[in-house]
Amino acid sequence: MKKIIFTFIALAALVMCGCEKDPNDPSGNGNNTPDEPVIDITPYLGKYLMTRHTDLTITAMNMFTFPLDRDLDVETVTIKTDPQVEHGIIMTSNDGLYLRGVVDTAGLHLQNDTIALNIDTTYNNFPVKFSVSVSMTHPVILPPVDGKMEWTSVAEGTASTTILGIPVTATITGDMRYRTVFSN
Repeated sequence: MKKIIFTFIALAALVMCGCEKDPNDPSGNGNNTPDEPVIDITPYLGKYLMTRHTDLTITAMNMFTFPLDRDLDVETVTIKTDPQVEHGIIMTSNDGLYLRGVVDTAGLHLQNDTIALNIDTTYNNFPVKFSVSVSMTHPVILPPVDGKMEWTSVAEGTASTTILGIPVTATITGDMRYRTVFSN
């Protein structure tokens, strides 16, 4: 009888030990792989009223340098889900902005883009007017806090024009700061 009781106790102990859940596998299905991080794009989705501020340096003919430090028009930016890309977004604006990006655990990665700027300024009482294309390199954008986002993109570009019959080439370097002033 002692052997039978001892056998039942040993069998019960084995069953109890075998049914214990692995702390690395809360599902209890024997799969010990850790869970994938959850990526949530919803904090980025919505409409934002954003400002853009340029802080550029224009160097013409490697001789003249002048700053271009100005606020651009406030624009409405809409961020929607990109149906073609997992965790993807599409960012558009009423000013012609169209960017795609992907959200991961670090934040939003926007594709680099090129924007056109019309330069209309004065240098030493001499009017300077021409158009340039500027390549924008965007940083990783953190999720909005209280509906507000802010980031600074690096700008680089070149331009050429003719002023008083003289061909002029210029390089552009600097940054563009984006900031949400309102979201809904």
